[in-house]
Amino acid sequence: MVYFIAVLVGLVLAEVATLITTIYLHRVLSHKSIRLHPAVTMFMRFVTWMLTSISPREWVAVHRKHHNFSDVDGDPHSPHIEGYWQIMIGNVYYYRREANNDNTLEKYAADLPFDRLDRIFLRRGTLGFSLTGVILVLLMGIGPGLVALATLAVVYLLLNAAINGAGHTFGYKSFENDATNLKLLALITFGEGLHNNHHARPASAKLSAFRGEFDPAWPVIRLLEKLRLAEVLSKVDEGWEDHRRRIPTTTVSPLGATTVKN
Repeated sequence: MVYFIAVLVGLVLAEVATLITTIYLHRVLSHKSIRLHPAVTMFMRFVTWMLTSISPREWVAVHRKHHNFSDVDGDPHSPHIEGYWQIMIGNVYYYRREANNDNTLEKYAADLPFDRLDRIFLRRGTLGFSLTGVILVLLMGIGPGLVALATLAVVYLLLNAAINGAGHTFGYKSFENDATNLKLLALITFGEGLHNNHHARPASAKLSAFRGEFDPAWPVIRLLEKLRLAEVLSKVDEGWEDHRRRIPTTTVSPLGATTVKN
């Protein structure tokens, strides 16, 4: 029973990490579609450090380059170039390869220089993740604590790989780009599975566009906005239909078959 609870704890932490990733790293920093209260920003910085070991500056740079070269030569993690299973299994390798490129950081994250907190300890991502492991071990014991930590790491990495891999391979398209929408993936990644929508309008703070689509992060953002802890800077409900009329909706199955709905 204790190990079952440990797995549940790891799953919850992985979902928290995914929520922080989509709101803070993605919509706030990468696309500047939301502005957060300084206290919320600081909270999310520390959660990112402790649960993901990610440097925000590196993540933003890699993501912006991905948009600039989406599914063409230069894309840091395209399944169309590297291969679907290569991304699903080795996504973290392709991410680290690009994140270690100083030219990428300078070109795509010039607006996010490392500050004092970064220089002191937040750049040391393994330190934050190790601290999380220590806390879990102290609270749950060595075995369960390590199981919870491993579950967090594996699930978080798999969800990110699914966005970059499956989110550019399977699902339906409403817009003219190579990304796809997967409603189930969107539910467990707080909207990131609506990847075709996102590539159509990267600056939109809301990733759902049409009836039947749900972006689970959006109610969280709206709550923060009502509490005056966030400000949405982009228009989220205007213009989707104009973009959509350019092409019929297409669906790509895991078997490679494509269906078209006018």
